[in-house]
Order: sequence, then structure tokens, then C-alpha cells
Amino acid sequence: MKTLGIIGGVSWHSSAEYYRQLNLSITRLRGQRHSARVVLSSLNFADLLSWQRDPNTHQLQRGFLAEGEKLQAAGCDAFIIASHTLSWLGESIESKIGLKHISLYDALFAKLHSLGVRRVGLTGTRDTLSAPRYRDSYERAGFEVIIPDEPHFTRTATIVYKELVNGIFQEKSKEEFDQCIAHLVAKKADAVVLGCTEIGLLVREREWPSSASADAARVPLVDLIDTHVSACAAWMLQ
Repeated sequence: MKTLGIIGGVSWHSSAEYYRQLNLSITRLRGQRHSARVVLSSLNFADLLSWQRDPNTHQLQRGFLAEGEKLQAAGCDAFIIASHTLSWLGESIESKIGLKHISLYDALFAKLHSLGVRRVGLTGTRDTLSAPRYRDSYERAGFEVIIPDEPHFTRTATIVYKELVNGIFQEKSKEEFDQCIAHLVAKKADAVVLGCTEIGLLVREREWPSSASADAARVPLVDLIDTHVSACAAWMLQ
């Protein structure tokens, strides 16, 4: 079994879910006594927030490169970044130190293509919803991106940073996301991406609830951790 490195702590709540799901996947694929060979390098979230204040992203890139070097020194065969918003740093780390990056985006886009999706409803952080690099990556992969209108945009993005990254999961916040998902479905999204690794911890459904209209009930909700872990587990056992 290959050893996977994880740059985590962004936030630690979703990193813990990555670890749990990786072990469950390896057990399912290999057998009851098997578990995942994983090295986790967990960032201090407060440091990350400080790095993100640098408009040139130099501190952010240096910080993540240092984490990649630690994982390489620890004997990892590949690494992932346990974050949608920050996964774009993986290619740069791979090019600088030669450690293979298993991209969250590659796994996500393969899943969306397998579902026959063309129009992607996207939820997530304010950066994910507004920065050109994210929309561009989806569009290069052949998808049209639909983002929430107000007030859904601000309400859900605020929940991510004020609550989910702090491990706060409230029913009223789930209802806000349910309303946002219904809004994206009404805008003719073929699928809705839970576009932050914490959102799937709040929105546990993986398709739109059957209490919605017949059309909406068939719209899949695609969770980032589910799709990324599946790709990672398959690679680890190659």
C-alpha cells in the first residue's frame, strides 16, 4: 500500500473526516484488518488566515511548500490538500519538489463527468464563489458554473467561516444551505457541488431530498471529501 500525505487543518474538522473516510475505504477495499497508511501535516488555522492576508499569496505558497517538503521527508508517495479553496496550490508544490499531488479538482471533475453534468451549482467560501481561478478551472473542464444570488451567497459563505470551520453545525444553518441548494436547482443546475470540505459535514444528503419537486429530487449533491477519498484510496492500492 502506498503512503498518502495530507496537508490538513484547513479546517481540522474536515481533515478528521478525510482520515475517517480513508480508513473506511481501505477497509472496504482490502479487508477488515486493513487501514490507510497516512501521514497528516496539520496546519494551525490561525497561521493560514494570516498567510491569506498577503495579496500576492507569497506567504501562503511558502507555508504550503514547507508542509509538502515535510511530507516528502516523511516518506509519502503522494500528497493531497484537504481543501477546495486551497487545492490550487498542489500543482505548484508538485512542480517544485516532485512529490505527486492527487488533485481534489481532478477527482471532482471526473465524478461530475460520470454523472453527465454540464451546469454545476457551486457553494463554498466567498473566494471559491468569486475568485476567477475557481470558475476558470471548472470551465476549462467543460462545465458552466452557477453561483448563488444574494442573500444565499453571503449567508452560506458566512456560515462556512463563522461556524463550519469552527466545528459548529446548526440546524438553522443547514436550512440556509437547503434554501441555497433549492435556489441553484431552480437556476437549472444539473448537480450541486458542496464546494467546501466542511459543507458535507452539515449537509449529509447526497441528493436533493425527495420532498422537493420531482425534477429537483434527482439532482445529486456532490461532496468533495467523498469524491477525493475514493480517488485516493484507489491510487493507494494500485
